[in-house]
Amino acid sequence: MGLIDQILSLENLRLAWEEVAANKGAPGIDRVSIKRWRRNWEERLVNLASAVRSNTYKASKLRRFSVPKKDGTRRWISILTVDDRVIQRATLRVIDHLFDREFMECSFGYREGRGVRDAIPMILTLRDAGNLWVVDADIDDCFNSLAHDLIFQFFKETVDDQIVMNLLSQWQRAGQSSSEKTAGICLGGVISPLLCNLVLHRMDIGLMEKGFHPIRYADDFCIFCTTKREAMAALEQTQEILRHLKLRLEPHKTKITNFDEGFDFLGIHFYRLSYSFISKEKRIEIKGQFDPGLFADYVPDGYQ
Repeated sequence: MGLIDQILSLENLRLAWEEVAANKGAPGIDRVSIKRWRRNWEERLVNLASAVRSNTYKASKLRRFSVPKKDGTRRWISILTVDDRVIQRATLRVIDHLFDREFMECSFGYREGRGVRDAIPMILTLRDAGNLWVVDADIDDCFNSLAHDLIFQFFKETVDDQIVMNLLSQWQRAGQSSSEKTAGICLGGVISPLLCNLVLHRMDIGLMEKGFHPIRYADDFCIFCTTKREAMAALEQTQEILRHLKLRLEPHKTKITNFDEGFDFLGIHFYRLSYSFISKEKRIEIKGQFDPGLFADYVPDGYQ
């Protein structure tokens, strides 16, 4: 069975719809709610598959709203229509593993079976091995800056299917305020985290080939080093790699620090031999052995 046949099989579409429905979510720009979509979901799935096959499917524009961030700025979130969420989810269900098997061990965000509870013990292992200096990095407006040409180039290296590429092109254009804009993916799109990982995977490779130790969760990452000099070299190398990826670091939010000074990563504060985070409005501080149970339902702020 070909790739697009797997994506558009009624069984895969049904499972995609059930996942979208379970996530609930608000209506998109067409104002069609999950409840309304459910009334004739079987017919909608058949029509959706037919539209994609006949090249009459058109991705809808996005409904957007902003939420406040801790630094006082606002984060723009996009809401897709249920139609678009279902077809993106159906696509992701089929292609995700094709990309995931290529990703590095240092990448933890939006990957099945991996998350914060896996990243923390790796950070502690690096710390205990003497990697006490940290490049605490922030990519400037990452999702809104990801270059379309690089996304297509990297995507096609793994999935070279014309119909899927046409879908990807539509989803890219749907999130643009101008037809001339050549960068940016919507924060809130079902497939957007995969596209972010797809581009930043090249950064992971570049840093690890140079012997550095990055830990990345989507567009948040730190690099762990043994000396300040090594950290400075890692920062310089990161800037060079990102330049080739048409991205840049946010200078006011990127710094070289260490465990003695303490730093925050994914909502967790690391300080010397302890780490702490807030859960249910209470600060929890842990020293010594890592307890994965504390992070069973933990999702970093901004990644819900």
